[in-house]
Amino acid sequence: MTDADLLKALFARFGVALSAEEAGRHADLAPREAILLLLANREISARFDAAHGRPPEENDIDALHDLYATLEARHA
Repeated sequence: MTDADLLKALFARFGVALSAEEAGRHADLAPREAILLLLANREISARFDAAHGRPPEENDIDALHDLYATLEARHA
């Protein structure tokens, strides 16, 4: 599984669909940085807000990063 695929799977678990282009744009960065940049994207942030009824917060970034590590370990 590529880093872009991991990011897509990660965000899907949080109810946020990412396109292959969106996920691939930051896939070469450290996971936390990629998550931060993805959530900084206005469209992706709006999808998160629609799924959760609020914009992403610091706790969400931590939860996404923790889950990324879990998914990465499973697919290593």
